[in-house]
Amino acid sequence: MTFAIESLKESDVETAVNLFHRMVDELYAASLEAERLHFKDIYPVEEVKKRLSSKDCIYLIGKEDGKIVGFIFAWVSERVGNIYWLGVEEGHREKGYGSKLLEETMKIFRDRGCYEAKLFTYPSEKVAYHLFQKHGFKETAFIDRRFFGVSIILMVRKITPIPEEHRSKKIVLAGEAGQGIKLMAHVLADILAKLGKEVSLNLIYDATVRGGNIRAEIVYSDDPIDVPFFEEADIGLQLAKTPDPSVRAKHVLIESSACDAECQKCELRCPASDRIPFEKLATEQFNSPIFVNMIALGRLLSKIGINIETVNFASEFPSQFLDENIKAIRYGYTYQD
Repeated sequence: MTFAIESLKESDVETAVNLFHRMVDELYAASLEAERLHFKDIYPVEEVKKRLSSKDCIYLIGKEDGKIVGFIFAWVSERVGNIYWLGVEEGHREKGYGSKLLEETMKIFRDRGCYEAKLFTYPSEKVAYHLFQKHGFKETAFIDRRFFGVSIILMVRKITPIPEEHRSKKIVLAGEAGQGIKLMAHVLADILAKLGKEVSLNLIYDATVRGGNIRAEIVYSDDPIDVPFFEEADIGLQLAKTPDPSVRAKHVLIESSACDAECQKCELRCPASDRIPFEKLATEQFNSPIFVNMIALGRLLSKIGINIETVNFASEFPSQFLDENIKAIRYGYTYQD
């Protein structure tokens, strides 16, 4: 028998996704069907095919004599390699296939300049935990079930020393009153805190009572935060149709209607892929502009490399519109123009 590792090709996507579904059913056999669907819905076949063209995507499959028996879904974000799912078909385990897929992924992380790799596992999955330990991953945080609805373990493998510019991150969210900037900021800060980060949040309002601008500034770090203020963010989000000129960021996600579909050659640094029609998407996909902020939150979580598969959004939002909010976040997270 021969075992070979390949990058996932479009022709193999459906088979790989079906194998992923079987892994979810096995791992969550005691859970409700709705919980299993929560994970499966993040990897629809057509969306996975689209993601293959992304330079940040690392989807590998392992084939035994030409048959897909294993897979790994990973992603690179901000020089961090994130391993989301690793699975080997029952009946083909204990052959070292999981180790080979893991090490091939680590090689790609190194080649792409990652300084560390991250993954989440469950306390009950002893075999997986020991596999990751064997390959240099160390437990850095145990997140209790009261935070995400299930206990999870964050494991990290250092590749190179963390660059100074990656020790902390600065985010600025800007928009108009009524766009949910305050809600977005609190949810994002809460998620980061539950992942073990030190977090600071500042909200800045215009003097106008109604319809004025609002800005949220977030700093998060693995280390204590000495200065919770900044002049320039690493990532900015501009939702107002008239961008706030006081917002400065190295990289900006922006409501595309603010650019009139054409770059205005302003000082904002936002490539075409990050000029997104948030309001149009909310209306077309969810029949209401109120979901603008949730689509934007999903896109932002994707940009900063947060694995939403570990987030229990039910603890972040009231029950009203909960399902729609979660769907909008997932839509934004996986959105590609």
